[in-house]
Amino acid sequence: MERSRSPPITSGQRPSTPPQHNNISTSTSPDSTTSWRRTTQHKQDSSNDSIESETDYDDEKEHSYNNNSDSRSLLPTTSKGGRFSPAFDKKNNSNSNSAKAPPARTVVSVRILGILILISLFSWFYLEALAGGDIEWVKDHLSMLGVNLVLSVVCLTVALTLIVLTPMSTLFASCLFTGVAIIIIVLKMWDDGETFEAHGAYNMLVFLVIVVPLNGLIQSILFCQRKMSTSKFHRLMTFSITGTTILTTMMLMYYHSIWGQGANGAHLIHGTQAGQELCEWQGANIPVVDLLPNYIQNFWTGQLSCPAVTGIEAEWTYDGILTIRCLNKEFKNSGAQPTYDVLPDTRSWTATDKIMHTYNKKIVERTARRIYIEPVHVNDEGVESIVANCEQDVSKILIRVTRNQEVLDRVKAVAKVHEEQEETTTSVDKEQEQQLADILNGETGSNNTDSSAAKLTEKPRKPNVMVLFMDAVARRQFYRKLAKTAAVVASLDKSAQEGVGPQLHEFFRYHAVGFNTNANSRVIYTNTPDEENPPALPVWKDFFEAGYITSRVEDNCEDWSTQYTGLESSQYFDHELQAPFCLPPYYALDKNPFSNFEGPYSIVARCLHGSNVHTYALDYMNQFRKAYPDQPWFQMGSLIEGHEGTGEVLLTMDDDLSKFLKGMEEDGSLENTIVFMMADHGLHMGINFMFTPNGRIEHMNPYLSVILPPLVTERYPSLARGLAHNQQSLVTGYEIHATLKMLASGRMPEYGDEDEIDGGSWRKGTLFDEEFNPSRTCEEAKIPAEYCRCAV
Repeated sequence: MERSRSPPITSGQRPSTPPQHNNISTSTSPDSTTSWRRTTQHKQDSSNDSIESETDYDDEKEHSYNNNSDSRSLLPTTSKGGRFSPAFDKKNNSNSNSAKAPPARTVVSVRILGILILISLFSWFYLEALAGGDIEWVKDHLSMLGVNLVLSVVCLTVALTLIVLTPMSTLFASCLFTGVAIIIIVLKMWDDGETFEAHGAYNMLVFLVIVVPLNGLIQSILFCQRKMSTSKFHRLMTFSITGTTILTTMMLMYYHSIWGQGANGAHLIHGTQAGQELCEWQGANIPVVDLLPNYIQNFWTGQLSCPAVTGIEAEWTYDGILTIRCLNKEFKNSGAQPTYDVLPDTRSWTATDKIMHTYNKKIVERTARRIYIEPVHVNDEGVESIVANCEQDVSKILIRVTRNQEVLDRVKAVAKVHEEQEETTTSVDKEQEQQLADILNGETGSNNTDSSAAKLTEKPRKPNVMVLFMDAVARRQFYRKLAKTAAVVASLDKSAQEGVGPQLHEFFRYHAVGFNTNANSRVIYTNTPDEENPPALPVWKDFFEAGYITSRVEDNCEDWSTQYTGLESSQYFDHELQAPFCLPPYYALDKNPFSNFEGPYSIVARCLHGSNVHTYALDYMNQFRKAYPDQPWFQMGSLIEGHEGTGEVLLTMDDDLSKFLKGMEEDGSLENTIVFMMADHGLHMGINFMFTPNGRIEHMNPYLSVILPPLVTERYPSLARGLAHNQQSLVTGYEIHATLKMLASGRMPEYGDEDEIDGGSWRKGTLFDEEFNPSRTCEEAKIPAEYCRCAV
């Protein structure tokens, strides 16, 4: 019988061996063979089902992986055809036909819709941040404006990040980025103002300062994620975040610890003084702004230095001889002649001529241009500044301050009137002189006095008074940006060497009384924060009438009295320099002079014909001081460099201001000059002020220090004691005004401290008052509640 054969099977389906049965003969029956075939076929079918089941499982697993890959591959990939590889596009299309998972294109569509919504919200929040009004409206809504600006930054940042992370064609992504750029340009054009009513230029500046570095950081993180493995990226982020957090925390703790430090170990004291509780600065005083290196906020504007002007040499001697040499050969060969502009004396001008935006135009109109041929004598009455010119943009400003005989005659006349007034009170004076003699002789009745007593009975010369005013400089900002100046100021302090040299006293709780220069400077100079009818005259009138030689310089085109009182008070200045700072291009003639990039409020170096504007002001102050070494003088110098949003322009003044103060020490001016270095308020613009409690505190804590000369401390030791007593007290511009008023009034005892006679009443209410209450409140200090930042 022929053996039946099983149908051929594939090797993958063939069983390893046919079933073996020990007690069955090799010759099997047809039934047995059929049974074996059925068994084998059943196993083959089971094996096929298992293989198909495993294949289906692998398909599902692969599909699941592909879906996960779709979500993970949202990071853009570079390919020749676009932002995503062809394999991804093919896989994405095949998956879109599957009903087992949501299509990736739906996710992309939702994200794109979200991007468009975020861009719309960014535009809306930014427009809301452009709301404006007068200064009072802006002050009341400042927090709202800041919040809207921050929300606009957040919305735009999220939108830009999603554009990068969402799979889309390069063309479509480019269209979105282009659309965002167009929106930003339109928003800038919509409001590019630089006033309180329209402040779009300042908004855009703050917006870009935040959004550019923030998005740069985010894109750097995403770049690292694309280029690194997951594990390496996680390690990098963990290390970076942990390290940055620890380092930032340590730095903030350090900056917080030095925030209250002053010169030579002096510092803000907490708690009590002489049993009286001191007020504390309110709020989370964390100086985040100290984390930013110098120049970082406006580094993109270029170097904070003035380009040198070459091609001209010019000199204006003390005798009035003007010499100009033009060095450019082309100019010489052209046959053109140099010229010089004689800038007008502005002291006698009316208030109408000195109104803002009119003042600069009047100065340009009244400037006399003359042709220079050879050295010429220029000695026009009252003229103290000239501009020498060669070709276009090659000019040099020349300053000259000379001793004026008419001024000396006025001072002598005032002194004579005072002597005549003293003669009418002879009987009273004799009694006081006898009391003074008794004190100097130790009340022994002896007619012999020692040499020190004789020295004190000599009628002393009145001390000089200098007010060095720095607009918008907080106490901490002074140390932050004027490090060299702070070091020189500290070196001037010889209080540890009693009787040897000047003494420095810094006020750690000096508090502003208003938002800006308007109220604060008015309090300092007129003793009132508001406009009065009739307006109060400024304190330099008192110095003028007391026989001081007076001068004023301000590196901004602004007459203080006209601007803040409506009165013209320049007649109380013997010398005034204003004209150079009203000239273009520094002070624009026909457009807004207070731009972010030009003028006295700009965030770039403030230059005029090759030099920073403050150098002309400091040179003028030096020349005035040297012109009258033997006469009492009062000098006001106002520097505007601190008035800008980044706080970086102050750095341009550090070298020159430190040299100026060092020069005063070297030429002996500090031997008999009381120096008030002060600001009216801290910075009231910029990111620190808008977004941090520290910025609000520094806004209300301007810088104030007083340098007492040795000739004053020797004769009036009570003044040094009073200043030391009040360094921790809550003081304001009211006390500064009272101090200046006292110095000008002549209420200081003529022969030194006479506390035994009058009880020191001449010092009451001044910074010299030893009985000043260190624990007084804002209400007692006349600080409005809305501005109070130091509370007991």
